[in-house]
Amino acid sequence: MGNKFIPKKTSGSKMEFVKNRYGDDRVIEKINPTALRVYGESIMNRQSVNQDGDITMFDFEGGPCLTIGGTIKFMKTKWTITSITEEESKHEGLCSVRIGVKI
Repeated sequence: MGNKFIPKKTSGSKMEFVKNRYGDDRVIEKINPTALRVYGESIMNRQSVNQDGDITMFDFEGGPCLTIGGTIKFMKTKWTITSITEEESKHEGLCSVRIGVKI
């Protein structure tokens, strides 16, 4: 992509950079003890919703694919995903989701 969005780690923030299957960066950032943000450049994504309209699956281009009840590794811990909320981005081509998590 043209203008790469490169996040900056702020003091005290907990972030990890992981690669998707195409070698693109995905950032996992701790928001609070029960929420993480996952974001990165993605031209497209896929989502599934339940009958109430809640997102149950969010798949970035090249991954990761996040699902309610699935897991994500962050800071050497396996977290269970309890909710998924897509976030709006001011950067074209940047996808971001906030996920509720528990250990």
